[in-house]
Amino acid sequence: MAVDRRILIVDDEEKVAFFLRESLEELGQDFAIEAAGSAEEALEKIESQPFDLIISDLRMPGIDGLELLEKVKEESPNTRLILMTAYGSDEVEAEARRLEVYEYITKPFHVSDLIEVARDALADVAMSAKGMLALSDDQFEEINRHLASLRFEVGAQCIFLADLAGQVVSEVGITEGLDTGTFMPLIADGFATAFKMAQYLRDEETFNLNFYEGKSYDIYSTSVGDNLFMTLVFDRRKQPSRIGMVWLYAKRTIQDLLGVLSLVGGALEKEVAVPEEVTEKQPEDVERRKVIEAAEAKLAGSEEEAELTGEVESESFTFNVEEALKKGLIDEDFAQLLMGED
Repeated sequence: MAVDRRILIVDDEEKVAFFLRESLEELGQDFAIEAAGSAEEALEKIESQPFDLIISDLRMPGIDGLELLEKVKEESPNTRLILMTAYGSDEVEAEARRLEVYEYITKPFHVSDLIEVARDALADVAMSAKGMLALSDDQFEEINRHLASLRFEVGAQCIFLADLAGQVVSEVGITEGLDTGTFMPLIADGFATAFKMAQYLRDEETFNLNFYEGKSYDIYSTSVGDNLFMTLVFDRRKQPSRIGMVWLYAKRTIQDLLGVLSLVGGALEKEVAVPEEVTEKQPEDVERRKVIEAAEAKLAGSEEEAELTGEVESESFTFNVEEALKKGLIDEDFAQLLMGED
């Protein structure tokens, strides 16, 4: 099954990171959960692949949680951020607001609350069937219509709309023979640099048109707002391109696309269709029992399962109730509930 969302947990305490990662797996198979033991390790992971949500502890050796989230905000402004801490203060909370942290969680907290916050954060940036934007079927059809019209007007072999990670949002035309998994990220790298330059120069509106002329293909790439770019591919063996015509029609199509995407101030403002399984709530007592049973299983561990899977090292990461309470992962009321006390 394809993974829709990627979550990174950052905590220097290995047992805590393991516990939280295991707990968040309750979100389902559509989520890939990873953990990092330091902000430095987290930054390495972020450089190699994008994450939709980062959950970080505040106090860590080296780069702390706030510094990490600030770096993430600069490199990946669309990534949602959650900050956890047992050392909250007005100053920390103010800094979290400045960084537009989605949620500021103080310990102790219920693991079920963290799961709910993570679910809400990801629902708020729900991705489309293409894995990118939360667009309705009508919006996708409108985007494809504009791209198809542009292709007809300029005679392109194919046209792509992609994000800064090089992941294709929409495509029209003949793409056979093009390895988009390699091809699009190469183009995206150039636009990522251009967008950073625009931010540095404080240019709110920019238009970039890159042109590559090869033996077999002419390739044009243009920015679409601050988050996307459009690529036009021409087969020179069939029909040469005309840069003036491409420039003219591409700029018009970009305005049409921006209208569909409702890009305002560089941010995508769109109505998000929350998945049905998120909006439909189960009876509170049933849901609570599920959370308790899952927490009991994770806190107690399972020697039998470890023997069957061979994952004997995971035993060292299990918590008893007292340890989880001490780490701030549960509060006293929840601890008593897990131990069957009134």
